[in-house]
Amino acid sequence: MPKSKAYVSDSDDSSEEEVKHTKKKQKKEKETEEKAVSSKTTKSENEDTIWDLGNNRQVNVRNFKGKYYVDIREMYFDKDGDLKPGKKGICLTMQQWRKFMEVVEEVDTVAKAKC
Repeated sequence: MPKSKAYVSDSDDSSEEEVKHTKKKQKKEKETEEKAVSSKTTKSENEDTIWDLGNNRQVNVRNFKGKYYVDIREMYFDKDGDLKPGKKGICLTMQQWRKFMEVVEEVDTVAKAKC
C-alpha cells in the first residue's frame, strides 16, 4: 500500500478523467464569469447611492432583505487595496433617518453656538 494518497488509475485510458476534469473546469469558469457580471451591476447601482464624507467615511443608501437603510460608516482598505466597510458606523432604518432629519437643524444650530 503506497503512503501517498494520490489516486492511482487501474487503466491506461485516462480520457474519461480528462473529460470530467475539463467539464468541471468549464463549469467553474462559467460561474466565475457570472459572478463577475453580477458584481459589476451591483457596484454600478451602489455607486449612485454612495456619498464620500472625507477621512474614509461614507454615507450609503442600501437595500438589505427588502428594506432600505442609510448607512454612515468608516471605511478601510484591505490587503488587496479594496475599500471595505469597517466596524465603526451606524445603520439607520428609513424611519430613524426621517426622525434624524427632523432634528438635524436644531442640532446644527446648537453645534454652531458652541463653536
